Amino acid sequence: MITTTFTDYLLLQRNNPLAVALFLSALLIAASLFYISRWPSPRPVQSRRADRFRASKIPTHLDTIVIGSGSGGSTAANLLAQSGQRVLVLEQHSVTGGCTHSFREEGCEWDTGLHYVSKAMSDPTKRAGAIMSFMSRDKQFWTPFPSEAPYDEIVFPADSFVQEGAPNEWSHKFFDGQSRTADSVLGSIVDPNSKELKKRVRTFLDICLDVHYGFVALGVSRLLPKFLQFLVRGKVERLYKYAELTVRDAQHAVLSLGYTAEDLVKNCPKAPEVDEQDPTIRRLKAVLTHPIGDYAVQPREATFAAHGVTAAHYFNGGAYTVGATQNISTRLTSMCRSFGGEALIDATVRSVIVENGRAVGVRVSNTDELEECSSDEDLANVQVVEIRAKNIVCATSVYNLYHKFLPQDLPIVQKFHDPTQRTVRQSNGHIFLFCKIKGDAEEIGLPDHNLWYFNGYDLDSAFDKYFTNPREHRPPTVYIGFPCTKDVTWKKRFPGISNCILISDGLFEWFERWADKPVRNRGEDYLEFKDQLTRHLMDILLEFVPQVKGRIEYYHLGTPLSEVTFLGSYRGGSYGTKCVPEMFAPINRNWTTTPFTEIPGLYLAGSDAFLPSVTGAMYGGCLCACAVLGKVGTLRLGHAILTHLAKRLRDENPKLSRVEAYVLAVRKFVE
Repeated sequence: MITTTFTDYLLLQRNNPLAVALFLSALLIAASLFYISRWPSPRPVQSRRADRFRASKIPTHLDTIVIGSGSGGSTAANLLAQSGQRVLVLEQHSVTGGCTHSFREEGCEWDTGLHYVSKAMSDPTKRAGAIMSFMSRDKQFWTPFPSEAPYDEIVFPADSFVQEGAPNEWSHKFFDGQSRTADSVLGSIVDPNSKELKKRVRTFLDICLDVHYGFVALGVSRLLPKFLQFLVRGKVERLYKYAELTVRDAQHAVLSLGYTAEDLVKNCPKAPEVDEQDPTIRRLKAVLTHPIGDYAVQPREATFAAHGVTAAHYFNGGAYTVGATQNISTRLTSMCRSFGGEALIDATVRSVIVENGRAVGVRVSNTDELEECSSDEDLANVQVVEIRAKNIVCATSVYNLYHKFLPQDLPIVQKFHDPTQRTVRQSNGHIFLFCKIKGDAEEIGLPDHNLWYFNGYDLDSAFDKYFTNPREHRPPTVYIGFPCTKDVTWKKRFPGISNCILISDGLFEWFERWADKPVRNRGEDYLEFKDQLTRHLMDILLEFVPQVKGRIEYYHLGTPLSEVTFLGSYRGGSYGTKCVPEMFAPINRNWTTTPFTEIPGLYLAGSDAFLPSVTGAMYGGCLCACAVLGKVGTLRLGHAILTHLAKRLRDENPKLSRVEAYVLAVRKFVE
């Protein structure tokens, strides 16, 4: 009946092409709206850890293969699966999670890369929390750091270079709320009568927030069709101006010279090469370099864009997972099975298959079999399984993709290796000290917030000395965290035991000569070097948390080689692309901060698709899913997430109508 009516209408209007065109356009719009609003029905999800790679476990008729199961890979896989795709996740390690995985040794547990996130992740009515809630079906829980206590505290060695009448604190605390952080920092450094410096500090924090809004605009620009790019172009271009500046130059302009945000984007002067001579401004610059550890580049080299967005990310405080961080990837990748896909561990991707210029699959071997090889002949005899799919997602960094996975004779790969076509490189690595501590954390009196050790107020000098001679000099910055005080399930899971993680910078070049040696058997000189690095970190721990003295039952040091082995990172890089101004230069925009590649069917997820950190990589996974799904599929996914967020808002405020809740969800999503 409907078909007859439709045909009759077209016959009646055959002499009126305008009416036919309008009718068909309306029909197309109606069909599109119907498609966008019809998200696949939820399916039962059995949350369980991934199986080991076997050819028999590979699903047929795959839509997408995701290489890597970190924050970005798990996110992309989850969203694509929920959209109805059949997705296969391949993880080379023995557990999923990448930098969000956790591990156990000697009756204790440690996280590896997720040490805390923004409090927004714990709130399902905020953008980050809404996405996580949508992906985990409200099964991933977080504990926000208490508002009355700091989430971060920076501690410094004793320093006598202080302005007369100004405080001489060695500890500086960061609280949730931009204004509270400003008051705390000012109260520990600045003379109470110095109104001008107080104004400059608040201006600096406001500029960090401006950078945050620039990244929101950048993310939106990745989703908009070209004809709508003008809606966010102004904010994106402003972000790129901030990105051209180093942290050192931006701090000099605002804190030393009193520049405003408009002054900064118009003409930012270079900072003097010498260390700051004003004792108060010197301290302000060092303390406001927090949270440098989350992007890990010294002030003289770091792009202010990375600093600004990271600082603003924590303006509302921090949060930590309820239970092991491992649960995140387990919950997210389990969604793949519900839609006919799978997540497999011990699966090392050896290459991406490119045919007729398009990515069509991957070649995979069992990780354990590869690790047993001692010669090229052994390697040649390891079974290689070819797996085909419509889309391939690389979530293990752009550097692995172009250095390891793609055929090296491809023109795009040669372009990547051409220094005139790319000026960015992978980030530096880190040193990790994992400690098991005897006793209950509360009884010992361990901090329930994060500590950061800064080795003096002249941070560039501290970095230079350490990178030149790490055996003799302490690290410039050290993260000191106690997951046992942040995870509310810890006491029940590990009674009478506490844990601690210390993280400092580390260069892959220091360890490169041992890279081809067997894991846990790299020689005495390697162990001796590790012992020296361990002593530096242990001395810092005992100096600032002396109550753990005599209680450390076990410790183990990880290096950038550990990141290569267990995380598959390229040359031990922890954060994808190194956050320097060139990261956002036009020449590099096809390589980083985008989910697209120039090879059809091949996409990026994770840090290199957007930004470093667990949350930045999650957003990179979202952008990747949108790139794979296309514009209409993106609208469909966006509508599903916004509908989910609107429901949470109505749960919070039942007086909201559906329309009001949806409009509010859109506003919150672009905050």
